[in-house]
Formats: sequence, structure tokens, C-alpha cells
Amino acid sequence: MPASAGGHLPAFQSTQLQISYKGMKKNFLSGGYYPKTPSGKKILRTMRISTFLLGACVFCSYAEDSHSQNARVSINKNNSQLEEILNEIESQTDYLFIYNNQVDVNRKVSVKAKTKPVSEVLDNLFKNAGIEYEMEGTHIILSSKSRDAIAAAQQQTHVLTGRIVDNNGEAIIGANVVVKGTTNGTVTDIDGNFSIEADPNSVLNISYIGYLSKEIVVGNQKTINVVLLEDTKTLDEVVVIGYGTQKKADLTGSVANVSTDDLNTQSNTTIGQALQGKIAGVDIVSQGGAPGGSTRVMVRGIGTLNNSSPLYIVDGMYMSGIDHINPNDIASIDVLKDASSAAIYGSRAANGVVIVTTKEGSNTEGKPIIDLSANVGVSSPSKYLDLLDAAGWAEVTTVSRRAAGLSPLEMAQDLASKPDNDWQDLMFGPALMQNYALSVKGGGKYSTYYNSVGYTNQDGVMKGTNYQRYTLQSKQDFKKGIFQAGTNVVLTYDQSNPLYSVIRGGMVGHTLQAIPTWEQYDENRTGGYGGLYGDVVNLTHPLGMVDDNLMKRYSDNVKIFANAYVSVELMKGLKYKLNLTPDFQFYRYNSYEGLFDFGLAKHDITAVTEQQTRTRNILVENLLTFDRTFGDHKVSALVGYTYQDSRYRYMQGSGQGMPTGITEIDAASQGLAVSGNSSRSVLTSILGRAFYSYKNRYLLTATIRRDGSSKFGSNYRYGNFPSVSVGWNIAEEDFVKNSVSWLDQLKLRGGYGVLGNQEIDNYQYVSVVTTGINYPDGKSGLIQGAFPKTFANPDIKWEETAMTNVGIDFMALRNRLTLTADWYVKNTKDILLNVPIPISTGGANDPIRNAGKIRNQGFEFNLGWNESLNKDLSYGVSFLGTYNKNEVVEMGAESQVITGGTIHGGTYTSRTLAGYPIGGFWLIPTDGYFNSTEEVQAHQKDGVLIQPSAEPGDIRFKDTNNDGTINDEDRVYCGSPFPKFTYSINGNITYKNVDFSIGFQGVTGNKIYNATKLELTDVTRGTNYLASTLDYWTPENQNASSPRLIWTDPNRNARSESDRYLESGSYFRLRNLQVGYTLPTVWFHGFVQKARVYVNAENLFTISSYSGYTPDVNSSDVYSRGFDEFIYPSNRTFMFGLNVTF
Repeated sequence: MPASAGGHLPAFQSTQLQISYKGMKKNFLSGGYYPKTPSGKKILRTMRISTFLLGACVFCSYAEDSHSQNARVSINKNNSQLEEILNEIESQTDYLFIYNNQVDVNRKVSVKAKTKPVSEVLDNLFKNAGIEYEMEGTHIILSSKSRDAIAAAQQQTHVLTGRIVDNNGEAIIGANVVVKGTTNGTVTDIDGNFSIEADPNSVLNISYIGYLSKEIVVGNQKTINVVLLEDTKTLDEVVVIGYGTQKKADLTGSVANVSTDDLNTQSNTTIGQALQGKIAGVDIVSQGGAPGGSTRVMVRGIGTLNNSSPLYIVDGMYMSGIDHINPNDIASIDVLKDASSAAIYGSRAANGVVIVTTKEGSNTEGKPIIDLSANVGVSSPSKYLDLLDAAGWAEVTTVSRRAAGLSPLEMAQDLASKPDNDWQDLMFGPALMQNYALSVKGGGKYSTYYNSVGYTNQDGVMKGTNYQRYTLQSKQDFKKGIFQAGTNVVLTYDQSNPLYSVIRGGMVGHTLQAIPTWEQYDENRTGGYGGLYGDVVNLTHPLGMVDDNLMKRYSDNVKIFANAYVSVELMKGLKYKLNLTPDFQFYRYNSYEGLFDFGLAKHDITAVTEQQTRTRNILVENLLTFDRTFGDHKVSALVGYTYQDSRYRYMQGSGQGMPTGITEIDAASQGLAVSGNSSRSVLTSILGRAFYSYKNRYLLTATIRRDGSSKFGSNYRYGNFPSVSVGWNIAEEDFVKNSVSWLDQLKLRGGYGVLGNQEIDNYQYVSVVTTGINYPDGKSGLIQGAFPKTFANPDIKWEETAMTNVGIDFMALRNRLTLTADWYVKNTKDILLNVPIPISTGGANDPIRNAGKIRNQGFEFNLGWNESLNKDLSYGVSFLGTYNKNEVVEMGAESQVITGGTIHGGTYTSRTLAGYPIGGFWLIPTDGYFNSTEEVQAHQKDGVLIQPSAEPGDIRFKDTNNDGTINDEDRVYCGSPFPKFTYSINGNITYKNVDFSIGFQGVTGNKIYNATKLELTDVTRGTNYLASTLDYWTPENQNASSPRLIWTDPNRNARSESDRYLESGSYFRLRNLQVGYTLPTVWFHGFVQKARVYVNAENLFTISSYSGYTPDVNSSDVYSRGFDEFIYPSNRTFMFGLNVTF
């Protein structure tokens, strides 16, 4: 085309042309374009548009075809200007866009394309937009369509708006809405709303991770509301493993995952309570119902005679427990149960690993999401013991004493002038519990945040006990390009009024044993409370124990955990991460005793004791990870180095004789005493893990960790802990895919590994010598010397647990039916224990040796069914079960026995020895009553009475060894404190806005020694008794509950080593029931995103033959797990709650 004299193309004289090129500034021109540099401008001013276009057409006639076919781009932008999209295409390719001012480059468009040809992206981008394009080599010329074509397109296209929600009516943020077959798409905003241009013939594809996708024909609709149903398929779910995450489908180890939705955390004070009955293979038992009471967690049985608690990790921060964490902050909990999953934590993983992930922020485009949770409830003892009233107590004591030739007790006479107190009713009753939590989360493109505060106030069902907890968490994350960084701070402060534990049996024991005729108040006595008198036990007055003027106890506990991390992606798939995790803990306990006179128990001098502990840990972790997929091959690897420095300090001070009302130690006039100690330990580690997958069918994982601990001597300071595991996804095989359509997953997995346990006291490999000991010199003089106070073994080393695990993962019928099952063998050797040495060595102790062996083996499963029938109705049910057998294989010496479960007087009830479970009960069997003198005479050996002091009505004990005498040699194994089978049943159903959940829990096969019953049926002591003692043996009542009553008990009917007090610990419990209602969002006119109210009930009923307060018996002493001596009663709790999201 010839140029005009003015040097401009006639066709472009009335328009402006824009040319974009990398590195050049865009300008509106009349036939030319200017680069950024002055020299470029001078050159380009001499060019004409006609010359440029003609040269471009000739030069790129061939390149057009090849380049347009090979150039591909990946773009994901929402509601961006067209000019920004064009710039992105230029940055990823060699293309240059040329367009005039009639092309609207400021219009908002959305594009979602992954490695798509540029031509395909442009086709979808300009569809019905009134823009045409032409590719000329590496140049793309844009022009506007004719007005008629634009009008026709606009008649077909219209703006469609809508909202995406889940089946609970909650907005889904970030759902993808794409016109099918195009790259025209958008995402929903914070309220679930979206807007998109589409013609009537278009089909919208709506999708979001974790939900089933939907396709909707646009037609003439202007507004659509869509409900996405949850996708029950769990193959792509991610679980947390050591130092990272992994898809469930890729797991080769045994890892259990519980999300916050399954935990029902809103109604629980602690996480441990929320976890009960939710994970197969994990035994969680409450230690009574004391406010703020912790739970004991055991993963696949107890494999040590030392600390058996699992390793707890919260967002990468190591903790000794998790009950102090605000349950509302929890996002998910993962439990590493076998060696192949836990070996990455080496010497601390033998008891399992519990990994807690807290909630985090998300991209809300700057708009914060505020969650408020509040609930208030009432707790009461789930059971009261049936105790005697004044008349019943007087009858039992009088009959008992008269049978021994003694006169009635003074407190059992003249009942009309004495009170009839039900001390259990006076001291126990309904108690208020409150939980409040507020969180704010949000963020933008590069940074997110989650901040929360929480408050819990729980009064005990026993007077004088209370627990309060304040929590704060602040989590910040930043990510841009290859760089990531973040901080996380968790702060907990709790204070409590703990139980008075100085006396045996504690507050619970002295309350239950309190005599009904004991006066509540007596103003003539010091302290103002009634006093005991006569031949009774010197108990502490129940009301006096909760009077702060007489006995005040409180504790404060501050825990601060922090984490800061920096991560850099060095190359695609290769990341380096540095974690710095310090934590600080401060604990203080103070007790004060004033002046009081309870009759037989008196306190004539004021006393105060204060204890403080301080703990400081610093953990530094350097981690390098690699994660890539190459076709059918998936590879990931981890290497790291960690360093942990732990310091502990203990201090105690006490004094006596302070003026009344003053509780400071400095005010003491006598008895001043101080003590303290400190310790330090260091643990260094190198670790590695490799994972390989081929076609998602064949899986291999290998880990190794080498730990070095200062808790051991130089000869055995380091230990290696390897593991290997494999998996086979059978469902991914072609012969299964093509023939078994109902099968969604079938994976076999197996693994073996070695774990360690270094949870022992510091410096046990070092001997301690005490100086200042005087020895006779043989010449009537003394020589000052030293004494070996503590013998030690410098060659002690790690306890090692070797575990084999075989499992199966199964899903079918469109992922509605799920089954996970595992069989395991867990062998622990080199258990650290005190092995007896001869007294002649002169040592004051038995040194520690690696001597014991313990085996746990079992089977566990989780069977579930989940289904969404329609948008309004969905339900789910699961059945979890665990069978575990615990056995001590070997002790330090062939005949070594460790006893436990000790009653007053020093009598033990349990033994730990080879061939039996830890803490098994060894007791003398009973064989009913002697109902006549003839039966007493018949119970003999070689003409000698076996029980010479027995009379009709006494208990017959079995002479198991047939030696003619009833003694400790007649003890036999009577059962294990560990359940043979633990199970739970959980169900839920949702219909429209109503949701309902229920959980049952049970155990079978374990035994409990009811020391509470022993104390409350021993009629030789002046305390109150169980009402069952009224049903005592007489010639007319030979099937009585209790033997004959006699104060002196010559036959020792109340001997603690008999099986009279051993009961079944099996139970079946309705653990939790909750009904909720989500309020319609239209009620709030957009101010509230979601509001839900609910009622919750805990521990509604328990079916059990156990006669104590609760079969939840779990002593902190490993040798006394099933020993119940005045345990705090469990609670039945009813709560009303509210959850609101703004």
C-alpha cells in the first residue's frame, strides 16, 4: 500500500495505534512506537507503519505457523485488566501485541490456563468480546469488530451472578467458576459470590477442592445459587507426617488423621477429651473429673517401664502435652503409630507421635473473618456412692464393736442430739463450666494471619476446686515467589485450686470417710469447724479443707511457645527451611495451712510452702526437601540437622510460724528451709527420608535418624533409628480399573523400623557420692569420708523399639465405604530399670541397667460409611476397634519383680514380672463364706486348720499352693489393668440446617482394683462405710454382701491382698451427644456469614459392673494403672453453645 506524502498510512490517519514490546514503554501514536531509550526513538521516528507491517509479513510468513503452534502459556488471573493479561503473555513468549485505541484494554477479564497454546487462550479471551486478532509471525495485531458484530455478540452474552455454598449453607470461598471449553473464569469472593459473562448456550463448570464438581447450563438465567456436596473421596487428602505432609494415597505407614469437624472441640475443655474414641490404636483415659484434669494417651500399649507418653508436636513445636492448647484453635490431629511413619523422630518416637496442626489464615482479599465461640454448661458427678447415714453407721459400728467385746462409739450414741450429715452431698454438686474463644483470620495475596484468644473457667463438682485457662495464639505467614517466612506464638496461662493431697486419700477420701454425726461447725474450736472424738480415725474436716483461711492452695502455670521459619525454593522442587523454636515454662505452687482444731487432727502453727520450676528449650532445625514428579515417577526426599538444648530449674522454700493471715515465707519465725537443683540436656540429630512412587501403584519409603543425647555416657551417646516401608495400590492396576468399577482404593502396605526412648532423668550414667560421712578408725576415733549414695552404670543406652506393621486401606462404592486396618508387633528391648545388687556392695541404691524386654502386639481397624443422599440430607457412621496384648518378656534378673498398687500399710496389689503384663494383679482368691463351724473345720491341711482364726461368716481364702497357710505365696495372677479390646461407635446426620452427632465408647477385658471399696468396707476403722456393709452375714443372711462384722477382724477379712476388691473394668458409655441448628443467613442481612446454636451432653450414661465412681482409672504410675483409691468422680456435662462467623 503506498504511503501518503505525510508519511502516514491513510487507513490509520484518524486512529492511534499502540504497540507493546518487552522493555519498551507503551504510547499512543500515529504510525510509530517509541522505545524507552532516546537512540531508539530517533531511529523509530523514521519508520512508517506501512514499511513495518510489510516487512513483518514477509519476514514472519513462515514463523507464524510454527511459533503459534509451539508457544504455550500458563495464566491464572481473576478479574484483571485485559492489558495485564497481554503483558503476561508477552512475558512468557516472544509475542508482541499491536492494537489501536478502539481496543478496550481496560476491561476486566478472567483467565485460567495451564500450558495452553496462545491461540487457544486468545480465542477464549476474545470470545464475544468484540475483538479480533491476527498473528503475523511474532506479532499479534488486535482490532475491534464491526459494530454489527459487536451488537450481535452482546445480544448473546450477559452477566451471570450467583453464590456457591456447601450443604450446610456456608459460603465457599475461592470456588472456581469457568465457562466450559474456555479459559473464561472467575473465583468466588469471601461471601461465596461470583460474576461472569456467558452466553445462553454456555455451560458453567463449578469446582472446589474437597467437593464434587457441578456443571450448569446458563440458558436465560441471570442469577444462580449452587450447593456443592462434599467429596467423600479421601485419596487426595493430605495428612501431616514428620517434617512435612503427604497424600493419604501415598502413605506406606500407619497414620491416623482427625479433623476439627470430627473432634467436636467446642464442648471439651481439653483436646484429650475430644480425642477419646476417635482414633483406633490410641487409648485415651481421663484421670478422674477434676477441673482441668489431664488425660493419659497411649499409642499401641505401653512399651516401657519409664515415661510412656507419646511425643507431642504442635505446629513444629515440641511439647510435653497438649491439654493446655485451646481446642478451638485446632485444625487437625495426626498420630504416627508405627515405626515407618515415626522413625523420622528417632529416640523420642517409641511411644508414638501426636502432631497437632492449628488453624491458619487465608487469602480473604483483606477482609477479616471473625469467629466467635461461646458455651456455658453445668457439670455434676456422673455417679454418687451409696454411703451410710447416721443410723446405718451407728448400727454397723455398734454390731462390729460388740462382736469384738467393745462398747459402742461415742459418736454413734444419742443420735437424736447429733447431726446426720451427708458429706458426699455437702461437698459434691453441680458446677458451672464456661468456654469462650474469639479468632480473626484473613490475609491477602502474599501474607496471611490467624489470631485468637480463649478463656476457660471450670468449677469442680467438688467444692474448693477450680481451673481457669487463658490462651493466645498469633500466626503470621508470608509468601512471595520463592521466599516464605512466618511466625507462630502460643501463650497459655492457667491457674487452679488443686486438690488437698497431703493426706492419704486426699479430699475425696476424707470426704467419703467423714462420719455422718460429725458437726459441720463449732465456733468454740480453732478454725470454727466441728471436731472428732472417741475411737475414730483422725480425718481432716471436709469443710475445713476448702476454707482458704485454713488451707489455701493455688498454682500458676505460664507456657510460651514460639516458632519462626524462613523457607527458600532454591530450584524447582528443592526447598531449604530454617526453623527456630524457643519455649519457656514457669510453674508455681503455693500451699498455706493456718491454725485449726478438727478434734483428732490439729494444726498449732502456720506453715507455707512454695515450689517453682522453670524450663527453657531452644530447638533449631535445618531442613532440605525435594519434591518432583517426572511422568509416572514421583520422588520426594528430606535431609536435616536439628539441635535442641533443654534446661530445667527447681526451687522450693518453706517456713512456719507466720502471723495469722500472712503467707510470705520471709515472715516465718521457724522451720525455714530451702532446696533446689538444675539440669541441662542436649540432643543433636541428623535425619533423612526418601519416597518413591511409580504410577501411584508402587510406593517405597525409607527413613533414618541418628540421635546424640547428653543423657547417656560417651560410649553409647549416639543411636541410629532406621525404617523402611512399601505400599501397593492395587486399585491403580489396569486389570482392576477396567474390571472392578465399584472399587475406589485397595492398598496394601507394610513396614519395619526401629524407634528409641530417651525420656529418662538426666545424669543417670553418673555416680553420686555423699561426703561428710564419719567412719571409725579402730582407735576410738572417727575418720571423715564419703559414701556412694548412688551407684550408676556408665554404659546405659537407648531403649529400642522394633516394630513391624502390615496394613490395608480400602474404599468402595463411590468412596462411601472405607476400611483401614493394621496388624502390628512392637518389641521393646534394653528397657532401663533398677536391677538389685547385693547389700554387701555398700551402695544405697540399685543401679540402672538396660535389662527389660516388653512386647505389644495387636490389631486395629476403622470401618466407616459416609453418604450424601441429596443436598439436604447426609449421614455417616464409623466403628473403631483395637485389640492389644501386653507382655513383659524379660526383666533384669530372672526372678526380679516390681510391685505396685500399694495400699496403706505397704501391701501391694500388682506385680510386674516376665511372662505377664505390666502391673498385672496378683491376689489371693476368695471362695465365699464359711457358713458353719463344720466348714471352718473342713478347711485344713494335714489336720491343721488353714484359717485357725475363722468363724462362721468369715471369708474363705484359697490355699493355692497347698501349704496349709494363707500368705503371699498364695497370690495368683488375676488379670490385667489393660483392656483386651477397646472400641467406639460414632455417627452423624445432617438434614438441612439441623445436625446431630453421637459417640459411644467402650472397653472389655481389663480389671480394676477398687481400693476405695476396701477403705469404705473395712469395719475395723472408725470412718463412714458403704451402705452395702448393712447387708452383713448372719446365720439367717448367708448370701450377704459383706462378711460378719467384727471390729478386730481376726480372720483378716479386709486383707488388701485378696481378690475381694478386684472388679471388671469393662464398660459401654454414651460418650457424647450433640444437636445443632444453623440459623438461616437471610436473618442477618449479610452481617453474619454463619450462626449455629447447639446443645451438647457428655457422659450421659455408662453401663458397667464397676462399683466405684468411674471405670476410667489410669494412674500416672505405670505399675498401678488399674488402681483406684478415691479417684475424683467423672462428670456428666450439659452445655449450650453458639458459634458465629462474621
